[in-house]
Amino acid sequence: MKQLELAKWLKRIIVIIAVIGLLVCFVIAPTIGRNIALTYPEFEYMFFPCLVFIWITAVPFYIALWNVWLICNEISKDNSFCRENAARLKLISKLSVLECILYFVAIIILLFLNLLHPSILLLALSIIFVGIAIAIASAALSHLVHKAYVLKEENDLTI
Repeated sequence: MKQLELAKWLKRIIVIIAVIGLLVCFVIAPTIGRNIALTYPEFEYMFFPCLVFIWITAVPFYIALWNVWLICNEISKDNSFCRENAARLKLISKLSVLECILYFVAIIILLFLNLLHPSILLLALSIIFVGIAIAIASAALSHLVHKAYVLKEENDLTI
C-alpha cells in the first residue's frame, strides 16, 4: 500500500470514528439517559451531569483524532518520520492518560454516591483499559518516530 493510499484509508477510518463518536455523544447517550430517567425517576437528577461528563470526555478524544488526521497528512506527503509526528503521538498518549484519569475519577464519584452499577463499572474499566493500551502504544510509537527522525536527519546530512 502506497503512502497516499494508506493516508486516504486512514482518513476514511477517522471520519467514520468521528461520526460514530458524535452519534454516541448527541444521540445514543441522551436517548439512553432519558430512558433511564423515565424508567427510574430517582436517577433523573444524574441525567445532565452524566451527559456533560460524556461531552467533556469527548473533547480529548476529538483532539486526539485531529492529531491522527495531521499525522495522516504527513504520511501522504511521505514525511512519516518527522519531529511533529513524534510530538503528536506524545500528545495522543497524554490525552489518552487524561481520559483514563477522568473515567477513574468518575468511578470514584459514582462509588461514593452509591450509584456504581456493575455494568457501569465494567464499561468504565473497559474504557480505561483501552485508554491505557492507546497511551502505551502511542508513547512507544512517539519514541520510535523520534528515533527514526534523528536517523533520517543524520542520513540527510551525510554525502
